[in-house]
Amino acid sequence: MFIYYILFYFSFNVLVFASPGDNHYLYRACLHHCKQINCSTSLGLRDFQEKQTFFEYIFQWSCQDECAYECMWKTVDNMEHKDEPIVQFHGKWPFTRLLGIQEPASTLFSVLNLLSNYIFGYRVLRRSLRYGVHPLYSMWIMFCLISMNAWVWSTIFHARDKPLTEKFDYIGAISLVFAQFACCIIRVGYRTKYMRLAKFATLSIFSFFLYHTYYLLFIKMDFGYNMKVNIVTGLLNVICWLLWSVVNFLAGKLYVWRCALSVALTMAFVALELADFPPIFWLIDAHSLWHFSTMFLPILWYRFIVDDSRYLLGYFN
Repeated sequence: MFIYYILFYFSFNVLVFASPGDNHYLYRACLHHCKQINCSTSLGLRDFQEKQTFFEYIFQWSCQDECAYECMWKTVDNMEHKDEPIVQFHGKWPFTRLLGIQEPASTLFSVLNLLSNYIFGYRVLRRSLRYGVHPLYSMWIMFCLISMNAWVWSTIFHARDKPLTEKFDYIGAISLVFAQFACCIIRVGYRTKYMRLAKFATLSIFSFFLYHTYYLLFIKMDFGYNMKVNIVTGLLNVICWLLWSVVNFLAGKLYVWRCALSVALTMAFVALELADFPPIFWLIDAHSLWHFSTMFLPILWYRFIVDDSRYLLGYFN
């Protein structure tokens, strides 16, 4: 379930640089006109508020946001009429808004990922393992909670892309990368002569995560810097778990195949992120399909955790 967090720099977060749609002459002209007519006078604002639906109000669609949404679709219609390729606007494909939700499919699949981590993760761990009995129980429960928190923020971010939801989505995503890597280090060093070193490394990772979070929240929301941190940490995470799986499988611990398969499936799912295309029915794009695929991985990953915890319990007893 886990290695796909290396892709969080692709997934939960999309770099919002200038997109071709932002600079389209029709979009810019429409946006300027709409804001002048509807958002600059008390009469225009009152008319906007009267027409706004309850869900659009709840998800904080402002008059300027509504202008951008309407002008985006006018531009898309113009592109289709002229057989021009559909382009992105503000770093996103055009999506049909549903009940005020900005990206309905990605939001739904984020919710399903959250439920998957809860049902196949948290509930399975609580039912199958016991605190104070099975080794590393608290670590895996904490990881599961971190995972669910990340999917909560993914849901919120895809439902409504705002500066605050974007920041917490980035932080939730990278927290998984750091948490997964830290778990690997602890598992590798567990009850070995390297345990003290593993604890020191984990503390260092946690300290850097706190600094990274502080930097993004209070100093600068640096997308490039955040991507580099994600890539480096994610690659180290992948290498760590893959090597551990191979070594232990060759040593006769056959249950680690679930860990290795999680890695293999994730790498196969990468193709969905790379094969970017305009949304099908203006709802489902490659990114949402990637979210759809990841919601099945917790079944493998948490089953591996249960098997590994039981192995450790038997080995050290």
